[in-house]
Amino acid sequence: MQLANPADPQLRPDGAKYAYVYKGDIYTAPLHGAAVKAAKGSRPRWIAGNRLAYLAGGQVYVDGRAVTKSPTPIGAYAFNRAGDTVFYIAQQPGPAADPVVSTELPRTTRLYRQAVSGGAARVISPEAWHVVGFALSPDGTRAACSVQKTPLARDVFHIDLHELTLATGAAQPLVVQTGRDADPSYSPDGRTVAFHSQGGTWNYFAARHVALVPSGGGTIRYLTEGQPYDVFRGGNAFAWFSDSRALIYTAGHGMKDVLLRQEIASGQVNVLTERISGAASFTPDLRTAIYLKSSPARPLEIVASQEGEEKQLTRLQDAALPTLRSRVVRWKASDGLAVEGMLWMPFGYRQGQRVPLLVELHGGPTGVTLDAFPMPRTYPTHVFLQQGIAVFSPNFRGSSNFGAEFRLKNTLSQGIGDYDDVMTGIDALVREGIADPDRLGVMGWSYGGYLTGNVITKTNRFKAASVGAPAVDWTTYYGEFDGSKEVLWTYFGGTPWDVPENYARHSSRTGLKNIKTPTLLQVGSEDIDHNHEIYQALTDRGVPVEYVVYPREGHGIGEPAHQRDLMERNLRWFTRWLSVRP
Repeated sequence: MQLANPADPQLRPDGAKYAYVYKGDIYTAPLHGAAVKAAKGSRPRWIAGNRLAYLAGGQVYVDGRAVTKSPTPIGAYAFNRAGDTVFYIAQQPGPAADPVVSTELPRTTRLYRQAVSGGAARVISPEAWHVVGFALSPDGTRAACSVQKTPLARDVFHIDLHELTLATGAAQPLVVQTGRDADPSYSPDGRTVAFHSQGGTWNYFAARHVALVPSGGGTIRYLTEGQPYDVFRGGNAFAWFSDSRALIYTAGHGMKDVLLRQEIASGQVNVLTERISGAASFTPDLRTAIYLKSSPARPLEIVASQEGEEKQLTRLQDAALPTLRSRVVRWKASDGLAVEGMLWMPFGYRQGQRVPLLVELHGGPTGVTLDAFPMPRTYPTHVFLQQGIAVFSPNFRGSSNFGAEFRLKNTLSQGIGDYDDVMTGIDALVREGIADPDRLGVMGWSYGGYLTGNVITKTNRFKAASVGAPAVDWTTYYGEFDGSKEVLWTYFGGTPWDVPENYARHSSRTGLKNIKTPTLLQVGSEDIDHNHEIYQALTDRGVPVEYVVYPREGHGIGEPAHQRDLMERNLRWFTRWLSVRP
């Protein structure tokens, strides 16, 4: 619970100083010196004059002084090159809807501009636009805006790019096509906009791309087409070379994330570093960068790279931590698909010893488990290892970082193909003499909760299970889910009204009668709750079950006291049923 990762490292343009966020505070430090707490807030950014801007209390601050007075909290912000004008997006002010009516849309988020010296903010985006992101051109005359179809959560994959001429307010489309096109970034010469694209499809599993379009509109070019790197999770923050001939971004590549440089003309890609987490921050000449970097043995730290030489800057995680013994596991599913996952061995493990094994199924299914130090807030991985239990997290079909083809194999295969990926991975560890087949457990949250619930309807090989925030019946879930319906269309090939047999085939409801595994159920009170179905089925049939609902929590558990309770309950549950002495 005490472990926390640094976040959002930002290098000052002169390369002499940097800022980052740690445990809700913003720190600054010389590039090779001690850090000091600068403010409480988030999103630190350096602006002209080596001044530090950041968000605090929903407002933009510069060097400790609030420069905005937005009546609603500010999201993204940026300054012009001179640093005398701030641009930001915020929801239009007004009362909360009461009652909420389906035909009445929520208030939109608008783009505003305001002088840093004071005065009223002025809205500059058209009233009909719901702006979810933006970028300023280098000369400060234009803004590329990510505009969502409506403010509704179901339209998060309906985002187009439009360009505003700031002097006149004239608007023109840049990219208007099916899917999500967002996260714009102007080239230094102002002639090109890089962006993250869904590639003109609503298919959730399909390839994402780093794309280019001319300022003013024109032909789209997908830079990542045909490349072996996956930008489903990355490829949405860019650093441009000053001559506009190359750009840098983060992408996934199997069990690692990598920082890439790509030439615009040839498309050639070079890996600059591996095991990066998030985006890098550069000096304008790109000779110095800082970024978060992980390792299998230690949590994230901030690293500087100068002329290709890396040096660790922070020592935030130097507390006495156990040395983790982990490795990447590779195996073949029954249909021949190559699958990878992470295995963490118990402390004090001896070669040839069979140990209890907990299988952790990630969410998504487009999540991914990386070859990195685990920093969980759901399951107490390190304590499991201390108790002599190995932890195995397979990247089953549908996971990101392995490309669109691998994700697409999860289509019409939920609880079938991914189930086989998990089972064959466990079988491989049993054959290897690591996993004790009589002391297996399985756990997962969100899609991992669905898959865990599905698994225990099909096999009794597990001594215990923990199911978090699952779907049980997909038709019911479709009606309750207020997010993008394209996700479920991708899963099942259409709506429940068009292909009801697909939704039924991949649901766990009819298999609940088969469960004999003692099961812990956990969910937030504000989330869609299908755990009550599992609870009733297991209670009716006398199967050991514990059902926990966390007040005020949504799909993720955020309150520290609840996180602690969640982890402690999972620890007690699995040590009990796997016959592990605490």
